[in-house]
Amino acid sequence: MFKFPKTYFTAGSLAAISAILLTACNGDGGDAAAANEDCEETYTIGFSHPLGEVDFVNTLKSYTEEYGAETECVDVLLDGTIESNLESQRETIESWVNQGIDAIVLWPADVGAFAGLQSQAQDNGTAWLTYSSQMDGQDGSVGFDNEYSGQMIADHLDEWLDENYSDGTEDITAAIAEIPSLPPLAGRWQVPAELLEERGIEIVSLQDCGDTSCGRQVAEDVIAEHDDVRIFIGTNDDAAVGALGAFQASDIPPEETYIAGNDGIPEAFEAIESDTHYKASAAIDIEHLAHSIVDNSLAAIVGEGNPDDESPYHLVHPDDQDLLDEMKAQFE
Repeated sequence: MFKFPKTYFTAGSLAAISAILLTACNGDGGDAAAANEDCEETYTIGFSHPLGEVDFVNTLKSYTEEYGAETECVDVLLDGTIESNLESQRETIESWVNQGIDAIVLWPADVGAFAGLQSQAQDNGTAWLTYSSQMDGQDGSVGFDNEYSGQMIADHLDEWLDENYSDGTEDITAAIAEIPSLPPLAGRWQVPAELLEERGIEIVSLQDCGDTSCGRQVAEDVIAEHDDVRIFIGTNDDAAVGALGAFQASDIPPEETYIAGNDGIPEAFEAIESDTHYKASAAIDIEHLAHSIVDNSLAAIVGEGNPDDESPYHLVHPDDQDLLDEMKAQFE
């Protein structure tokens, strides 16, 4: 059971959402299930993410579904697409469009492949919102700043190198796990890559990887080929956590190694807190993100409030225990 110690609403949306839900619901604001039975109209929101195999995404879906239930008069539909499978995602979105649901929040595996469905959906009165991407004519958006995320990791890595390799970095190399099929995330790997180039650190491995198993394999391969690899940057924490397993199985000392990822998952937080090779995560406020999926959709549906929002990142590292505890609590 997920807990929501804080409630987030996008700017200007609270009044509009409250008004429309009061109109739609005859309940007195009690139990969500009972209130849904009393709703004159229930708003249905579909959320589709192309990487359903990623731990962070599955937790986000759970948060979103439960927040929809807590909001009352809202049903959340979830897509089961994994590994950016375009055919699977299109099948789900086409089904939602044909059903005429009230809003679709989509991170398209291929933007161009959904333009026709977007037009059809909007012609039918369905609000079309994007997640971590942009499409012409969209009705709203949910996302986060990946350039900023990449810069957070790059700045932290830069400071770590100054402290731990003050005599120079010419004797170490780096590996990066990218996800080129999702170009909106590019800032997560490109900005740290620029920092590595500036520091004269060779990137000996740049692999397409977004889950734990491939993160482990990529790291094992690069460690076997390059005994001087000391840096691993994951586009997400899933890949970075996988890499951590390979580094822990090697004889590379944790104090010489910098592993970092993005998104924020419990395994990453635990590794950071336990003084391992894992040094940082650019973690998204997952509660805020889940709430935005629902709140922004409602704002787009009723035509009032703000249907666009960016969720904040927090740089989680061993020197800020309060933040570490706060981010861990979101998964309890």
